[in-house]
Amino acid sequence: MKRMLVVCLLFVIFATNVFAQMSPRRRPVGDPTLVNGGTSVVSDPDVWDLLRVRMRANPPVDPARKAYPQGAALVPASQLSIPPKAAKEFERSQKAFQSGDWTSSTAHLQKALHIYPDFIDAHNALGLRFLQTGQYDKALAEHERAVAVDSHVAQTHEYLALALLTLNRPQQSEAEARQSLDLDPQVPGSRYILARALIGQGQITPEAIGMLRQAEDAIPNASLVLAQIYFSAGKSDQVVEELRRYLKAPVDADNKQRAECWVAQLSGESLPTGCPAGVTRPSFR
Repeated sequence: MKRMLVVCLLFVIFATNVFAQMSPRRRPVGDPTLVNGGTSVVSDPDVWDLLRVRMRANPPVDPARKAYPQGAALVPASQLSIPPKAAKEFERSQKAFQSGDWTSSTAHLQKALHIYPDFIDAHNALGLRFLQTGQYDKALAEHERAVAVDSHVAQTHEYLALALLTLNRPQQSEAEARQSLDLDPQVPGSRYILARALIGQGQITPEAIGMLRQAEDAIPNASLVLAQIYFSAGKSDQVVEELRRYLKAPVDADNKQRAECWVAQLSGESLPTGCPAGVTRPSFR
């Protein structure tokens, strides 16, 4: 029987309220470049898009049920007995992050884990903090610890795959993304990460293209990746189609301008103000 995704109510509230307010331009540095026969296809692992979309996908649950959905038998016993002090530190972490105090937020999560080392959601939240601040090795360690507590949580494998991708370890990222999808085939973030991991190994396969297509409704940047793949293949009409799809979604203002310029260049339309002359593949952020 498929195990249900364990999600803490505080983490859901924290993520839906806070990640949605983050600037998508504030991204970690040192991201890997995905390649196609040695040619750069895209160079940004979209950490923010993945986190915002994934968190919004988690429905609220009743805190009276210890912040877990129905099917308590599927929840590891370690997560049904989280000490109140650890839960309080988790709540304080949420409030600190909402106020913009990342240092305090991280400290509260570390206190929660000192009180209760098997707190899966605290490990995952701390891993996300480290991802957001570019501390990829530390992020990886936290998500590995969460998996060690319970290896049947699709979300944790997804975050682990993302951490591995930011560390430019696409083969391992692929394995974790596949594990996440085995546990929950409906995770758009894991589909997207799987595609990026495959492309990172030079494998622009039908599977990679399919995963991007399945993810692009939830993750607009999947359309950008497809557009750049088609551009490398000389398929201008498909590039324009993907860019127009991307522009229908709420996206970063700078990336929107770059996409509009690229559409105009490829389709022969009048260039919007500020667009460079000539057809060039822009660098998206």
